[in-house]
Amino acid sequence: MTNEIHEQHAKTLIGVIEQSALWKLHPEKRSPFASAQEAIKYVESHNEPLCIRVPVAGSDDHLTVKVTSSGEDVVFTNVSFEDAIEERIHSSHLKLVESTVSNMLNSRLPEGKKVASF
Repeated sequence: MTNEIHEQHAKTLIGVIEQSALWKLHPEKRSPFASAQEAIKYVESHNEPLCIRVPVAGSDDHLTVKVTSSGEDVVFTNVSFEDAIEERIHSSHLKLVESTVSNMLNSRLPEGKKVASF
């Protein structure tokens, strides 16, 4: 697995996540971006992984998904559980991030819990 995200993948992801009121995008070990413009400026000079902060519905908890690139695929790795799980989406299907990430995370949550929708 690579430890970077291609600039074009990152910019597309920023555009998709920007549509969400609840999901937040941030660099590893940093606070979420305040705006899409801040995120774009960041990825133009950094190719390190990004993370998506996904809240758990009905609680103050959240889960973190690390996002990297592998060729033409965008790789989503759940880093909130002991055993990491991974999903890949071809970059041309990146708009499916909500369902892909939600399904991946919900499969690991206890019964009755689920992540907040977009």
